[in-house]
Amino acid sequence: MTRPRKERAAEAAVEVIAEGGLRALTHRAVDARAGLPPGSTSSCYRTRLALLRAALDRIAELDEAALAGFSFPAGDAEAAEEALTGLLEYWTGPARERTRARMELYLDAARTPELRPHLERASLRFLHRARDGLAAAGIPEPEAAARLLIAQLDGVVFDAVARPFYGPADRAWLRGAASAALASLRL
Repeated sequence: MTRPRKERAAEAAVEVIAEGGLRALTHRAVDARAGLPPGSTSSCYRTRLALLRAALDRIAELDEAALAGFSFPAGDAEAAEEALTGLLEYWTGPARERTRARMELYLDAARTPELRPHLERASLRFLHRARDGLAAAGIPEPEAAARLLIAQLDGVVFDAVARPFYGPADRAWLRGAASAALASLRL
């Protein structure tokens, strides 16, 4: 079954951003990437801002789907470390391009008032998911701990995606990063 044109265009926008940055994002580039007839993307998303919003929303939707089965193991530090390592492997491996696009879009959205609500909505959903998982695991002050954990994981992901010249973000390195992040929550 063919996916809806709007969904295809939003996904293609994410791919264009991941490959060429925000400067590469045009309706024409999205049409070409999605294999849509010329003008299709602009009929779905009339403005560049609408296209950026669609890309942010699509990233959030795909990330939510990826996190649907993730849970923070309560009371088992090794299982928690393994779960976070798997998450880091996913973001820096199979979801690497989407991660790169997310970084580009988040930085732009932070400077663009019209995009901030989309950025805030996605960020708060992720923060609340992390907070609830940490609360269930018995971590004190789960909201503050969730912000710290997300900041640490974002730093690890940024390092792996934006600085590949440091060397590969292999499983051992990611596991060490996950272990360090978890250790900081127990302070």
